[in-house]
Order: sequence, then structure tokens, then C-alpha cells
Amino acid sequence: MKKKKKEEFYYKNLNTCVELSCQAAEFLKEIVSSYQKESLKEKVDAMHELEQKADSKKHKMTEALSSAFITPIEREDLIALSSYIDDITDAVEEVLLQIYMCRIDTIRKDVIPTLNLLTECLQALKEVIAQLKDFKHSKKITASIIKVNDLEEQADKMYMENMYALHKEQDLRTIMMWRTIYEYLENCFDTCEHAADIVETVMMKNS
Repeated sequence: MKKKKKEEFYYKNLNTCVELSCQAAEFLKEIVSSYQKESLKEKVDAMHELEQKADSKKHKMTEALSSAFITPIEREDLIALSSYIDDITDAVEEVLLQIYMCRIDTIRKDVIPTLNLLTECLQALKEVIAQLKDFKHSKKITASIIKVNDLEEQADKMYMENMYALHKEQDLRTIMMWRTIYEYLENCFDTCEHAADIVETVMMKNS
């Protein structure tokens, strides 16, 4: 029973972490959808609290793995998966920090569609992680992994289109600020894909 409880901890921790990533992305979308520069510092602080919760969960995973003799899947895969999911929350926070530090006055219209895609991508990743425990019997996990990859590809195309539109601007400062923000947004999708790839690797190793 003790062994089963320990195994349950790993899966529960990962599910909680990806839920925090989802919350961070939804919060970012909410902020930019009704953007108010004047109250942005409060939102930055609130986002940081979410990021700190995610960090705490990652540290608990690391502590548990450092003393574990047997783990339900390979220790290295659990560490990589935990790290990538934490990196997603970090990347989402970084988008907001860039908006704040660059003193952005107005949100560009193509940011909302990108964030809609990101929340969809994270929901797909959440489904992947939810099915990880019983992946051998899951009929949906492969489809969920493919969905994450497909959404990341859509994000690549959106990133290219957004950058193309951005470089029509004449103001160099605007280009520099938004190029950085778009790059951090792109990083969110890349990290989602990395996390899904780890799960796919786990499935191959244990098939």
C-alpha cells in the first residue's frame, strides 16, 4: 500500500503542475484580453504566485525522487517531465514580464489568437498527463500527444505570420519589444511539445 501511495504521488504532482500551467496561460489571456497598463504590476505579482506554486511542486518531485529506490517510470523521465512542465509556467510568466518591463501600451491584435491556441495546447497536454498513469490501457493518450504536436505546428505558422506582420512596422523599438514577446510565446509551445515527447518516449520504453 505504501508503494502504491508513493507511485500515486508522482502522477498527482505532475497533474497539479500542468494544471498550474493551464491556470497561468488562462490568466495571461485574461490580462491581455482586457488590458490595463495601470494595474499590470498587480497582475505580475499574482502571476508570480502561480509560478512559485509550480516551483514548489517541482521541488517536492525532486526531493521525492532523490530518496526513492523504485519509481513507476524511469527517474530521468520523471525529472525531465517535471522540469518541462515547470518551464511552461516560467515561460508564460516571462511573456507577462516582458509586456510589463517593455511598458507596452497596447496589445497587438494577433496576441489573443496565439493565446487561444496556447490554452488549447495546454489542455491537450493536461489530457496527456492525466492518462500517463494508465497509458498502457489508454485509448486516447496517443491522440492527445498528436494534438499537442499539431497545435505546436500551428503555433509555428502563427509565429511566422506575426513576425512577418511585425516587421512592416517602421518603429524599431516596437519591433524589438514585440519580437521578444513573440519569441517567449513561441517558447511556451515548444516546451509543451517537449513535455509531450517525454511521455511518448516513456510509452516506447515501456511498451
